[in-house]
Amino acid sequence: MERKYVEDYRHLHATQYGFGGRHMATILPHIMALRPASLIDYGAGRSEISSRVAAKVGCPEVARFDPAVAGIDKVPEKTFELAMSCDVLEHIPDDELDAVLAELARLGRHQIHVIDMKPARATLLDGRNAHLSLHDAPWWQNRLSRFFPGLRPVKAQFPGWCAFKTWPAEVSAPRRWWIEWTEGRAWEKQRAENRRRKRERDRAEAAEPSV
Repeated sequence: MERKYVEDYRHLHATQYGFGGRHMATILPHIMALRPASLIDYGAGRSEISSRVAAKVGCPEVARFDPAVAGIDKVPEKTFELAMSCDVLEHIPDDELDAVLAELARLGRHQIHVIDMKPARATLLDGRNAHLSLHDAPWWQNRLSRFFPGLRPVKAQFPGWCAFKTWPAEVSAPRRWWIEWTEGRAWEKQRAENRRRKRERDRAEAAEPSV
């Protein structure tokens, strides 16, 4: 499969791009209902969200794939019980999307995906927006349904995102509320810590003597 923008995303991943984690509250209640024995995080970047999910649901086998990250840039040959992605599919140009979806269908018996429908703050090396496929939720549902039987929309935690999965099982409403609340608080704490670290880096860089 041709992946035209791998070098662009290698460049972005070398900065502070691709750590993810904000979508735990969206995906975790559904994955807890599925209880997969294996999962792959497709387009993982430098995020460890798959390991966090696996620890919460007791999933013993976890894999990560991202063509722009050394060490996880080879597509596994095996099939997993679940293939997941968060903030990935909007980065795929439309002319490569069907090949990616076919690859995902091979990798996972079940699927869950969270997709950003807004322009990115990041840009590619040629100045284009990093979100190459900007579409609304009905467009994404129609496109994904061609490859993933049983696809259904699920509620995304944040406005401007859409999410889909391929199984009917749900956790109870009170349990879902508790998961969303606790994971939402955890994400806010992580964001605050990320901002603190960035301020420290900026101060350290500003203090360095110019050559």
